[in-house]
Amino acid sequence: MPVVRPIDCWFIEEVLPFERDLLDAAYRLCRGTDEARDLVQDVLARMLATEAWGAIGNPRTYMMRMMRNLAIDRLRRAKIIDFRHFVDLENFDAPDDTPDQHRIAEDRQQLDDLARAIRALPERCRIVFERCRVDGQSPRRIADELGVSLSTLEKRLARAVYLLTQALEPRRRDTYEGQEPALEHRPPARLRTPH
Repeated sequence: MPVVRPIDCWFIEEVLPFERDLLDAAYRLCRGTDEARDLVQDVLARMLATEAWGAIGNPRTYMMRMMRNLAIDRLRRAKIIDFRHFVDLENFDAPDDTPDQHRIAEDRQQLDDLARAIRALPERCRIVFERCRVDGQSPRRIADELGVSLSTLEKRLARAVYLLTQALEPRRRDTYEGQEPALEHRPPARLRTPH
């Protein structure tokens, strides 16, 4: 009885659904349908044979780039070259999932704002937040080391989250300006007093 490997499941679920997209793109790169099908089969065979398949975050983009590179390699090895292929390769845009410069700058600004807001927290809240949410330590361990009850630790953590939410609220309002306003979130009364 054949054994289904993890790569086989990944191939069926994450690679094969894009076969039609690959064929469409291959028709733009190649002049003949047989050549386009061969190119797609070559890409699929390489995907099934790759050892680092688990590290491929976006199989469609990865395969489109691979197909373009294979098409270029085939042109280099060809004895007779149709220069129209070069024009097609120049105009062939594989989808790029990398964020643009604006998105990178916005994300960096958000990280800076978050870091600034964390530094501005009251010391006891900041320590609990950093150890729980940043370092991933267990609340029980932190409570024992700080000599406080688990309930007190949870209140400090809730206070930290509330203060961070309030500090970052103006940025969220600017980001979602023009959209319907969300219901205002008010913390429970017990969180309004610092611990």
